[in-house]
Amino acid sequence: MAREQKQHRRRLKVPATAQKDEIIVIKCLAEHVMQTGRRRNPETGELIPRFLIERLECQYNGKVVFYADWFNGVSANPYLRFKLRAVESGTIEIIWIETDGTRTTASAEIEVMGPRVN
Repeated sequence: MAREQKQHRRRLKVPATAQKDEIIVIKCLAEHVMQTGRRRNPETGELIPRFLIERLECQYNGKVVFYADWFNGVSANPYLRFKLRAVESGTIEIIWIETDGTRTTASAEIEVMGPRVN
């Protein structure tokens, strides 16, 4: 049975600039149904197949700096906010990995300037 999928939006919010060693906040949101595999189709009574975002990774200039393994307790359209130390200018990329292996991404550039001023 083929699963009908629409293109889900992914959002990522990263500060455009930061001071070196500043702690920044990363925010990301994925539009996703997060089917647990336990609900039934109200018309047919058949189980709706499990379809989750199983893993989220954050890469900073190609290196994994944060990841989260998600299970069926995560709600639809999951939002995640976490902190990261800005050490160098470059790319921050979020990768969402779904049950079927599909990978979707969002990325943003950050410019890190000079030493942190206290």
